[in-house]
Amino acid sequence: MKKFTFIFAIFALIFCLYLKAYSEEGKLLAEVGPYKLYEEDVNKMMKEDVQIQQLLKSKPELKDEIVSVIVNKWVNLSLFSLAGKKEGIDKEESVKRELAEIEKNFIAQKYFEKKTANLKISEKEVKEYYEKNKEKYKEPEARHIKHILIYFSKDADNATQESAFKKANEIREKLLKGANFEELAKMYSDDTGSKEKGGDLGIIRKGQTIPEFEKEIFKLKVGEISTPIKSPYGYHIVKVEKIIPERILPFDEVKNVVEEDYRQEKEEELIAQILQNLYKTYQPKIYLKMKDVQNRSK
Repeated sequence: MKKFTFIFAIFALIFCLYLKAYSEEGKLLAEVGPYKLYEEDVNKMMKEDVQIQQLLKSKPELKDEIVSVIVNKWVNLSLFSLAGKKEGIDKEESVKRELAEIEKNFIAQKYFEKKTANLKISEKEVKEYYEKNKEKYKEPEARHIKHILIYFSKDADNATQESAFKKANEIREKLLKGANFEELAKMYSDDTGSKEKGGDLGIIRKGQTIPEFEKEIFKLKVGEISTPIKSPYGYHIVKVEKIIPERILPFDEVKNVVEEDYRQEKEEELIAQILQNLYKTYQPKIYLKMKDVQNRSK
C-alpha cells in the first residue's frame, strides 16, 4: 500500500482539521477529540483527486484500501493537531498568521464558487460566442507522413553524421527508383515506434514537432520523397501521404470547449464587477508603487 499513501492531497486533510464545518448527518468513519470524519467527506476528497479517480477507473477493487489509507492519514493528522494544540503551537504568532491565510483563501474560494454557481448560460449564448470567436477553434494545417530514420546521437562526430547522411541518401535513391517505402522503413529505419508500421508517423499538425523538421515536411507535395532532413534524432527520409488543410472545427465538435471558454469569460466579468464593488466597500490600501495595481482600486 505504500505506493498509494501519497495519491491524495494532504492539504485537503488539513482543511478538514481547521476549516470544514462537518454535518452531523451521514456515516461517521473516524473521531479524534473534537474532529469528526464522515463518509461524505472522504468521498468528496476522492472525487476531487484526479490521481485517485484514475486509479479507481482502472482498479475499482482498490476503493476500500484507498479509503482506509485516507482515514488513517486523517487520524494521524488529527493526533498531531491535538498534540500541537496541547503544546500551544496554535497560539504562536507565525502559526496564527498561516492559519488565518489558509482560512482567508478557503473562504475566498467558497465565496467565488457561491457567486458563480448560479451563472446561467444558454446554448444560444454559447453559439453566439462561437460565431464571434471561430478563430480560437481552428485546427492547424497537417500532414500525414511516413519516415525512415537513420539515427545518430547528439554528440556524434562528423564522420558518424556523414555516414548516416550517406546511408539516408542511398535509401532515398532506392525509393526514387520505385522501391516500396513501407518495406524499406521496416528494413532500415531506426525508429522502433514506427518501423513495423511502414514508417507511419500518423498526422502531424503545425506546432506539434520540432521547427526544423516541420519546416521541411510542410514543403513537400503528396507522394514526394524528401531529401535527408536533419534533426536532433538523425536523418529522416519523409514521404507525405496526405495534405490536410486547416479548418474551423464545427460547433458540434467543440461545443463543450466553447461552453467552458464562454463560462470562464462570464465568470471573469462577474468577478471583475464584484471586485469593483468590494474595492469601494473595503477600500484596501496597497503600498506598492505599481500603477496597474493602483488603477485597479479606482
